[in-house]
Amino acid sequence: MYYFFEPETLPSLDKGPKRRKPNMFIMYRKDMMKHKPHNMPMTKYSKLVSEWWKKLSADEKAQLQRKYQIDRDQKLQNEVNAANARDVAETREEIEYENSRYQDEVNILPKGMKKDCYFT
Repeated sequence: MYYFFEPETLPSLDKGPKRRKPNMFIMYRKDMMKHKPHNMPMTKYSKLVSEWWKKLSADEKAQLQRKYQIDRDQKLQNEVNAANARDVAETREEIEYENSRYQDEVNILPKGMKKDCYFT
């Protein structure tokens, strides 16, 4: 029996659900969590933070927007730097592997032959 599956219809198995990046309010809420009283339920505190957010002036929200953009750009730059570091490490490993292979070839030269001699 022959089965035919179209790739577009198959569920993606390689990744889990993508998480959204936090927006300004989520970052504000995260900062406010540092000041949460231990005895207050999370639902009440979230409502309270939401009310504080609504009462913020445009200037305060603009400051938070700048902070959000700076944090977002720094995280993006860190991801790029990490990717570049991985590429450099992989290249370094490849070079070291090739060098070790060359050293093995040099070490198996017949006795009396110098390392700077080459076979032709």
